Amino acid sequence: MSDKVLGAAIFGAGWVAGEHARAYQSCARTRLVAVGSRREESARNCAAYAGVPDAFITTDFDELLRHPDVDLVSITTPPDLHCDLTVRAARAGKHVCIEKPIALDWESCLLMQQAVREAGVKSVVAFVLHWNPSLLNTRSLLDRGAVGTPYYIEVDYWHGMKASYPQYSWAVTKEQGGSSLLSAGCHALDALRWFAGVDNDVTEVSAYAVPHRGDNTGWGYDPTTVLLCRFADGTLGKCASVLDCVMPYQFNINILGTQGTIRDNRVWSEELFPGQTGWTTIPTALPDSGDVAHHPFSGQMEAFAAAILDGTPCLPDLDDAVKTHEVIFAAERAAQTGSPVRLPLQRPA
Repeated sequence: MSDKVLGAAIFGAGWVAGEHARAYQSCARTRLVAVGSRREESARNCAAYAGVPDAFITTDFDELLRHPDVDLVSITTPPDLHCDLTVRAARAGKHVCIEKPIALDWESCLLMQQAVREAGVKSVVAFVLHWNPSLLNTRSLLDRGAVGTPYYIEVDYWHGMKASYPQYSWAVTKEQGGSSLLSAGCHALDALRWFAGVDNDVTEVSAYAVPHRGDNTGWGYDPTTVLLCRFADGTLGKCASVLDCVMPYQFNINILGTQGTIRDNRVWSEELFPGQTGWTTIPTALPDSGDVAHHPFSGQMEAFAAAILDGTPCLPDLDDAVKTHEVIFAAERAAQTGSPVRLPLQRPA
């Protein structure tokens, strides 16, 4: 195990950037050395929030990449800038942590993937719920065969975004938010793929979308999308991304298997609990908040550092996240045409 401490940089100093910064400071194998933003004041505020007021501050991304202490960079700008910044960081030899969504179109995803592969740098995509204790428990239960072989999995993202939400001004636009699934529901689709098996590829997608029906007319896309998919092994998946619901934040997980069922943190398992007469509830931290301060970024950064320094696997990396986005773009096409879309999507010549 390497005893090197990695120098971390952040570019894009909005709401989520502060949690990346704090996570780098809390990880024993990383330290925050630089923060960049289009506005110098934002970068300084982000560094101060993480307790590193003496971090290098810049508004120039290339200057940040040239800093001799920077080994890795978190790209936390709005997503329409992710492709260009990721490609430039990879070509500069920097490992990349990319906020979700990685990009707003399929071609950009593939350009990013190609750049990272050619540069040989490590990557992680901030589907941070991979490190939520309840989701980790669910993945562990599946690995232990607690519910047998899953045949139906659904994961939903229900989050009523209001104008007070810190990212609302751009997240609800087509130009920067993209769609319901890209803007936020991708967390649920990522979890759905994780539970089905990351090598168990989706082969077909159907989807439907509903326009906003309330008083708020600021939506640049349909805020409700429901997709159905079939995996290579025949498992069925369902994901509903609803961003205009009138209710508290909810991240629903239901997994039906041949020997039991998981519903959020409740388990019915003939394998683990023969003769049980009621649901077994696991006391744990649920993914029940849309506040990024409640998300487990420290676990993500520790796994990212281990991937760089020790060569350990770290999912979701960019290759895995591209598969999630491929399903999203297929779902958007299916919702527009009213017909199922087969995967894989065509790669540009």
